[in-house]
Amino acid sequence: MPSPPPLYYFCAWTDSGCLCGCDHFHLTLAGAVACSSSAMAGAYVIAVEKGEYRQLSTKEEAEFQELMYGSPDHKREAVILEWPKPNPEPVD
Repeated sequence: MPSPPPLYYFCAWTDSGCLCGCDHFHLTLAGAVACSSSAMAGAYVIAVEKGEYRQLSTKEEAEFQELMYGSPDHKREAVILEWPKPNPEPVD
């Protein structure tokens, strides 16, 4: 097994009070966030620096939030569709 890099990230989640996580050495937050898609719900990314877990820095946390949930500057517009359609198209 290769030695871990001095700084890496891993996707983590809890299950029945246990800390679970991927077994990858992600060099970027984006890689760890992409890996979180396999972790059901409530996944987070943890930094490991020189073999010690640490919380994400303010800058890393902002990047994590944007990767997970999108930029707060870009509001999503929703369109409400009427259902059932008031005048459905005729079917032959």
